[in-house]
Amino acid sequence: MKKIIAITAAALLCIGSFAQGKEYLASYFGIKSNGEIDNTTSIQKAIDFIAEKGGGTLTFSVGRYLTGAVYLKSGVNIRLDAASDIIGTDNIYGYKGQKAIFNAIGVENVKIYATRGNGVIDGRADLVLKSYNDQKAKGYLNESTPVPTLLYFENCKNIKLQKFLYRNPATPGKFYEAVNSDVTVEGCFTDTRD
Repeated sequence: MKKIIAITAAALLCIGSFAQGKEYLASYFGIKSNGEIDNTTSIQKAIDFIAEKGGGTLTFSVGRYLTGAVYLKSGVNIRLDAASDIIGTDNIYGYKGQKAIFNAIGVENVKIYATRGNGVIDGRADLVLKSYNDQKAKGYLNESTPVPTLLYFENCKNIKLQKFLYRNPATPGKFYEAVNSDVTVEGCFTDTRD
C-alpha cells in the first residue's frame, strides 16, 4: 500500500511539473501576427488562461504582434521565437495609463526570453511619443499619465529577462523599470539608440 501511495504521489508530482512547463502557441488564442490587428485583449486572455491552468509558456512564432498594455501573471512565461516581434501600439490610450507594454505587479516566477536571441520587443518610441504629446497638448491626458516603456515590474520576485532584442523604448535609456523587484537580465541587447 505504501508503495502504491509513493508511486501515485510521484506521478502527481510529474504531472504538476509538466503543467508548469506546458507551452501554448499564441495562435491558439486567435492572436494575429500581421502587425496590424490589435492583439491586446487576446494576449491578456491567453496569459489569464495559462495562469488559471497552473502556469506555462505563451510562445510567439514568426510574425509581428501589435499590442497595448497587458498584465503578466505568476508562472506565465513569454517566449519569442526567431523573427517574432512584439510591437507596442502607437495609440497612447492602448496603454490604459499603465507604465509599459508588459506590466507585472506582485507576480513571481516569470521569464521573458527569446530562442536564438533574436525575438524583439519594440516600443516604437517616435509614434508613441507623438500620440502622447498630441493628446497631452489637447488637454486629454493629465500630468500623471506615464510615458510607457517596454516592461514594468513592481513588488515582483524571480523575474528573468533573457536574450531578446529590445527596440525603441519611449523612455530614453531604459527598456524596463523595476520597483522593489528581483529582476535578472541576461543577454538582452538593442540595435537602436534609446
